[in-house]
Amino acid sequence: MAAKLTSISRQIHWPLLIKAAIFAAAWWYLPAWLFVVVACGIYFFPFFEAQRNFPAFLVLLGVAIATAPSMLMAAIYGALFYYLLLIKDFLVVDRKSARTIFAMALSFLLFREFFLTWSLGISSGSLLWAWVVVAAFGILMNGVIAARRGKEIDDERGSRARHAAVGVSAFFIFEVLVACLFLPIDFIDQSIVAFLAAAFLLDLVPTYFFRELESRRIRTTAITLATLLVIVLASVKWRI
Repeated sequence: MAAKLTSISRQIHWPLLIKAAIFAAAWWYLPAWLFVVVACGIYFFPFFEAQRNFPAFLVLLGVAIATAPSMLMAAIYGALFYYLLLIKDFLVVDRKSARTIFAMALSFLLFREFFLTWSLGISSGSLLWAWVVVAAFGILMNGVIAARRGKEIDDERGSRARHAAVGVSAFFIFEVLVACLFLPIDFIDQSIVAFLAAAFLLDLVPTYFFRELESRRIRTTAITLATLLVIVLASVKWRI
């Protein structure tokens, strides 16, 4: 048992864990502007790979600022920041999958904050903030694609294709958000429905973009997410 605990302790990157704890504490205790200063100081030191992962960090900051303080959310944002630092410092073996997982987790928190505020139906405010959420999702999607080097994104044609893929994906998420606003269900259930759509796009669009997509993977992902969607919609309490 002691040997197992020692092995686990060695796998934990303690300097990054301390940074994540400072990030969470700053979010919990400090005003928003000072939290941003502290978070940027932690993230940009060292500067290595900071630019490549900055879009994801920016979205994380935005969602964190929009969230009401609580101990649970402080732990969640601290864990996400720790995970982002692992990606940034090349301490995750499969960085491609790690970026996708990070984008999915952050997307759910985006949707949660949106529906927590605007779950009661369509309004000018909800439509405006839906576009803000969609823009943040587009940043995450673009980051997942652009972080991979290759001719598919480095030349002018690849850049146009990437922007088109991100734009179409973001507009689809906007339609999903608006559709969810009409559903008489709890904000968490609305968030889960939107998250399933986002997970589908984050999983398949980058692989399609780099010509790695197989029909079998499309079927597996679509069937899995459709099954989860049916389970969610069948188990929710409808406000009718």
